[in-house]
Amino acid sequence: MRAAGAATSGRKPGGSDNRKAETQARILEAALALFAERGFDGASISAIAARAHVSRATVFWHFGDKATLFQEALRRMLVPFVEELRRSLQHLDARKRFFELFNVYEQFVSSHQDKIEIFVRWGLESHTLRASLQKSLFALHDEFARDIRESFLELWDDPGEAAELAAAFIALLDGNLLLGLLETNPHNRELRGSGLRLVAELVLGKKRRG
Repeated sequence: MRAAGAATSGRKPGGSDNRKAETQARILEAALALFAERGFDGASISAIAARAHVSRATVFWHFGDKATLFQEALRRMLVPFVEELRRSLQHLDARKRFFELFNVYEQFVSSHQDKIEIFVRWGLESHTLRASLQKSLFALHDEFARDIRESFLELWDDPGEAAELAAAFIALLDGNLLLGLLETNPHNRELRGSGLRLVAELVLGKKRRG
């Protein structure tokens, strides 16, 4: 009966799901823009609804509350990076994969620097936002760290040392990210990036399997 009704009305199967997805995407786009402009506290549900051209009730129906909306907007921005990382590096051997991870990291930071600056500001300014950010940001960070660690494990004799070195390189990359937010001279950024690769070459040249 339901199928017949859909056929009679001219509706395509899945149409309702498509509309739901489109509405959610519009709300998330509006939310992320306003969170960036006004911060979490300054971006009201009413303003988000107005920018997305929906009612306040629609926002609450799809996302429940503002904290959930914030977390989902953040997750939507970060998840594609993880998926692209997996697709683009699976075919590489451990050594090439390790150095390509540096490139992926730098490209991601460069492409999303404005949003990263916002996230850092939120984390410093608000304990509530810092707690909300941690789950999504650390999930992404842990995913990247795992790829670095697995590359090292394939190249290094001692698993314990491999894990320690992976943690050290992650710390260096994170430090470079923060420096890049504070001091944006392109020459200095390039110099730091080249230095990190040189350190990696020296470490991997010192002791490798076989």
